Amino acid sequence: MRFGVTYAALLLNAAFTMEVFLLTKNLLVLLLMLPVHGICMLLCARDARYFDLLLMWAKTRLLAYFSSIRFWKGASYSPLLLDLPDRHGRRKAIATVRLS
Repeated sequence: MRFGVTYAALLLNAAFTMEVFLLTKNLLVLLLMLPVHGICMLLCARDARYFDLLLMWAKTRLLAYFSSIRFWKGASYSPLLLDLPDRHGRRKAIATVRLS
């Protein structure tokens, strides 16, 4: 931890402030780092791993939301292909069972 926040929070704060600075080209925007750092300190005071857990959530649930949860109501990398019968009752693939 550094300055009351974790390294992940410090990097997030610096990246956010630098992006805003590059967009506005105003040096006073760099003072935005202080209130953002205060919010990060409050979050880290509640749970020191807050930003690590937020990053883990973004890697798992957020990625799954954009890929499959909206369509299939489940978090998976690819949806299960169902071989439903057509109007004549026939399926596309023949199920084979191998006994060894």
